Amino acid sequence: MRVILPGKPFHRVGFGTSWIASTAAVAAPRSGVGAIGLFILAGAATLTIFSSDPSMTFSYEIGIFLLAGYCSARIALRPGESTITITVLVPAVALGAISLWGFAQLAMGATVYRYATWEASLRTMSFGAAAWVAAETLRDARVRWRFLSAFAWFGCALSLLSVVAYFTSRGRILWVLASPYPDVWGPFLSRNDFAGFMELSFPVALLLALNHRTQDSWRGTVSHWHPAWKPDWAPARFPLWVPAWMLAAGLASGSRAGAILLLTEAGVVLGLISRRRAAAKFVVWATLLAAGAGAGTLAGRFAEKDPWRYRREITQSTLKLIADRPWRGYGLGTYPYVYPAYATFDIGAVVEHAHNQWLEWAAEGGIPLALMWLALAVGMSIRAVRSIWGIGIIAAFLHALVDYPFVRCGLAAWDFALIGALSAAAVRKAQPMVH
Repeated sequence: MRVILPGKPFHRVGFGTSWIASTAAVAAPRSGVGAIGLFILAGAATLTIFSSDPSMTFSYEIGIFLLAGYCSARIALRPGESTITITVLVPAVALGAISLWGFAQLAMGATVYRYATWEASLRTMSFGAAAWVAAETLRDARVRWRFLSAFAWFGCALSLLSVVAYFTSRGRILWVLASPYPDVWGPFLSRNDFAGFMELSFPVALLLALNHRTQDSWRGTVSHWHPAWKPDWAPARFPLWVPAWMLAAGLASGSRAGAILLLTEAGVVLGLISRRRAAAKFVVWATLLAAGAGAGTLAGRFAEKDPWRYRREITQSTLKLIADRPWRGYGLGTYPYVYPAYATFDIGAVVEHAHNQWLEWAAEGGIPLALMWLALAVGMSIRAVRSIWGIGIIAAFLHALVDYPFVRCGLAAWDFALIGALSAAAVRKAQPMVH
């Protein structure tokens, strides 16, 4: 007798555990509205990352909260729509604690400036909401890979625009708006922000470029080492020059930490996929494009005698700041208001961030908050490496040791969307079995 067992979801380490209530709901096609909304909001935040107007951040927050409400209403009206229930897992608990930490400080009066803490708390909660929306809307393989493909193309287009703007619109943002800094990369006022965006989108593009077009060859490429590489649908292959250009643009930015992380990402992806001929072509493409994009600036940056200039003194001052309130912190968003009382030197400029976000988290939220961020980073790291396209999340946490990428809404929005996508990818449908 021949019996076909319908596919059932099963659980891997993720934000939630699959509740097998029925197989019909799992097999049903999912709406792409949430994924489209998530992409548009994150993309708009990136394109306006240069703006210091708080209304830009508020617009993203309102949009993501409305999108989360839409997803919640969809689940409530269609009980079979969701197959994930939040469970007690380290990344989920850490993400929940991070999202609510600032509001807890406000409730306990553990902040020296309530308005700054309100702003930072809403921003942090919006990132948690983005991760939840991604986890709910990107569980369908087609929707998830289309989202990732769109993100990779968006990264490529923005890298082209940013490099061209850097060489042709000095002192202006995208040829139109006056810039407070001469070193502007498209909408990015900082080379570190531009490199940070490349760190997130480059691994996705490189993975798509190194895999075959067909479903069978796609499965045979990586599935021998991780079962998650057996999707129900395989995305189209990218041209190899796309990730090569993105790497070249990141190197041309002159960000030292960004360059090291981008090259490390390239080595990890090439090592995991193990396609020597394609890897050789990629290296040639990247070398030629990096030379054309002006990556020679990077050599001058590494030749500086003291790469830790000013940052060393800021770090020492921040450590003293943490030592005075190690457990409660001063309140999210209050670092620039508290730092002057502990500054040991004056460079004639306002120090808004610690240039080490891990120390800034400890200063604003106390050491327990920094530990929550560490739990989230460690909890997501294995899953990020296994997915390959999520390696950029690890790079962002490492870049936070020398910069502050999670302060910028245009960067953190993608970080948390990818974190949610990793959780979505952790719940898969089993292939039908024949007995």
